[in-house]
Amino acid sequence: MTAAVASVATAPARGRAVAVRGRSIPVVGPSRRDPRLWLSAVIMTLHVLGQTVLGFKVSIAQILVTIAVGALVDAVMTWRHQHVLVWPASGVLTGSGVAFILRANGTDHGDWWSLNGIHFFMIAVLLALLSKYLVRPGGRHLFNPSNVGLVWALLVIGPAHVFPQYLWWGPNDAGVAVSYGVILVGAFFILRRVRMVAMVLSFMIPYTALVGAFALAGRSFIAIWHDGPVSGASYWFNVALSPEVLVFVFFMMSDPQTAPRSRVGRMLYGSATALVAAGLLFFQPTEFGIKLAILSSLTVVCAGVPLMEALARRIEGPAVDLAAVPSAPAPRPLPTRVGAALRKPAVAAAAIIAVAAPLNTAALAGNDQLILIERGLAGDANQ
Repeated sequence: MTAAVASVATAPARGRAVAVRGRSIPVVGPSRRDPRLWLSAVIMTLHVLGQTVLGFKVSIAQILVTIAVGALVDAVMTWRHQHVLVWPASGVLTGSGVAFILRANGTDHGDWWSLNGIHFFMIAVLLALLSKYLVRPGGRHLFNPSNVGLVWALLVIGPAHVFPQYLWWGPNDAGVAVSYGVILVGAFFILRRVRMVAMVLSFMIPYTALVGAFALAGRSFIAIWHDGPVSGASYWFNVALSPEVLVFVFFMMSDPQTAPRSRVGRMLYGSATALVAAGLLFFQPTEFGIKLAILSSLTVVCAGVPLMEALARRIEGPAVDLAAVPSAPAPRPLPTRVGAALRKPAVAAAAIIAVAAPLNTAALAGNDQLILIERGLAGDANQ
């Protein structure tokens, strides 16, 4: 979720500054024109619904601490790089997004001020923001921060301690209906503003079709909230159209800072994420594995965004008169260029993240302990 909408310029408004020991420090506050305020409103509304009518297993204290840590880290890192006091919109969204999806085993709905597993939330938000500021091949952060933080927290900490928010949002039909309304209204205002409607369609059309084919082929999954396997129409609806999936597509994938910038590039990005997500989730027998497959697909595809942008330029670019172009030196062989790139720490870190996330997610399909957890048979590890 993080910066799921365009960042505002970091240059301070004219005359806005604070004086500290005789030094004038520029200050950038929140702007009503910043679409991130819309996104914050949507996610906070869903948090409120989760605490009141949807039975989310996350406490108010866990949410507030995670947001505070995200805001603090973002503000400090921005100050370190720019020497400007900036409203930490990205940090607030990162913390809110992590707390919206991550859950600590043993936290029940109604434990309003529980700090159970708060260190897991803090680790996730720290990983998220460090990826934003440290993994920057080409000077631009490559991965969606909250996505990376969640994927690595869930994979490394593991299902014995943490789990993602359920695909099923509970039996309160009125609450679920209101949630769909909030998500769709928020998407209407945000996606048009950041020009991501085509990207969403390029994801949803192949993704829902593939998940439907999986359901027809007899695929199913085990979830702790359901007696017996989830299959048939329920499989399709929960995996393709769960509110959790819509939040992922509308508000996490739509980050303009990590998605391609051109329309064609964004359509390639949406389609590629759909195909990777479907490929990773097909063999998963548990809800935990399916949710990780969906989240990991974005991690993989974000790593390929520079290639998508290059391909989009080839597709969209005007024809070039080769006779009028001066000759250029022959490019170095591809293995040489790849080797040189991988020697750069940021590129090497990005490659490790992009490869390890899907491999570890695929390995969940053979995790017998995870099946016991989803069946409620793993004692203290129950979600």
